[in-house]
Amino acid sequence: MTANNSRPHILLIISRGEAVRNFLYSDTLKILHEKARVTLLSVLDDERFTDRFAPLVDEIIPLKQFSEKKILKFFRTLVHDAHFRWLWSGVAKNRWETDDYTARSSVQKSLKRLLTKIVVFPIANRPALKILTKLERWLSFVLRPTRQFDEIFKTRKPDLVFNCSHIHGPAGELPAKVARKLGIPTAGFIFSWDNLTSRSRIFVPYDYFFVWNDNMRNELLKLYDDIPPERVFITGTPQFDFHFKSEYSLSREVLADRIGFDAERPFILYTTGVDRHFPEEYKHVRKIISILDELELDPKPQLVVRIYVKGTSPEMVELSKQGQKDVFWPAVAWDRKWFTPLYEDLEIYTSLIHHACLSINAASTVSLEFIMHDKPVINIGFDPPGSSLPHHLRWSRHINFDHYRPVAESGAVAVAESVAELKQMITEALTNPGKQSAKRAEFTKRFFGSYLDGHAAERIADRLIKLASGD
Repeated sequence: MTANNSRPHILLIISRGEAVRNFLYSDTLKILHEKARVTLLSVLDDERFTDRFAPLVDEIIPLKQFSEKKILKFFRTLVHDAHFRWLWSGVAKNRWETDDYTARSSVQKSLKRLLTKIVVFPIANRPALKILTKLERWLSFVLRPTRQFDEIFKTRKPDLVFNCSHIHGPAGELPAKVARKLGIPTAGFIFSWDNLTSRSRIFVPYDYFFVWNDNMRNELLKLYDDIPPERVFITGTPQFDFHFKSEYSLSREVLADRIGFDAERPFILYTTGVDRHFPEEYKHVRKIISILDELELDPKPQLVVRIYVKGTSPEMVELSKQGQKDVFWPAVAWDRKWFTPLYEDLEIYTSLIHHACLSINAASTVSLEFIMHDKPVINIGFDPPGSSLPHHLRWSRHINFDHYRPVAESGAVAVAESVAELKQMITEALTNPGKQSAKRAEFTKRFFGSYLDGHAAERIADRLIKLASGD
């Protein structure tokens, strides 16, 4: 235990692997270690994790996800559905369409879908959702499957509980709710820029929220009008801090040696998406390989394909094994059990961003990273060549989702709507990379404000310490 118990005690909930990157690999934990007592309540607790972080914390407590009552899970799903129907964002509409499409496969599913709609429509409004959210919180506490978290908080007595990711980590919701019920201040980090318009309702009644930028703050306060504005802090996100720290940037020669490309020639970075959201993506990659092979440019561009480990199709894996000339498929250093980027991946990914001449992706956060570095981006807004996808799976939907549409409309990226446009845009990006530079600068200033400086982790740590100290 830390000798100086007068320092504030902060308990961090690590409910998903990517929270490790944001708050443990970054400067957040280092600063908290220096100024506070820290306990980790973590789904990760293997030897590698413990060896790395045990010296920086008082204790690492394993976080388990407990099975809830079926009635509670059913009720929460209905409220989620009602929330999406009320929200009616691009993602919500697409989800609704997808559920309708899936229900057509059988009479039983069609009837179940009809009943869901009958129940959901009357409660898809703000007053009803507020009441149902309070009921969900009460039921979650009354029907909680364990008293373990009560015991943890009563014996450790943290001054603040911080959930490092409000989404995609269901194991972290119950301890956050229990802490709040026991009167312990809680805070949550809105993990990504799309979460408020594309993910489920926030059920945990956090006392404080951390967001990336002004737009996210405004969205949060609009959707949840009972949150006091002064309790929402704009800090930026630590995941971008690494781009501003020289220790995470390899030289071009070292990166080329590790991946295998020619350091004397430019390379394009293609980043894949989750296969179920971007079906038949391998056809796009195959076409891009063909386009680059046909380009009469000197020097000839190379292609680096970084696969998204959370979902890769067998066809994409097979394509990666074909050994195409000037195409490289570096292994991604991730813990596949927890989808945790390993520490050594930070310098590889950061360096790929720094040294690539162009990004090609469907519509992802990678676009933001290239824009902030004033590098060209091409988004793919058409279905893979030769595909015949149902309407709810069309690729263009991603471009038009609420969070991404401002990017596409800003002029900071180019959106290809055909193979011919893709080829033209690749040629233009390679021969005139500065064409959209002014637009990229405008978007960066508007989107990030003053919170893109490599110090988001520091701002978050300082604020957590103040909150835990009662300031």
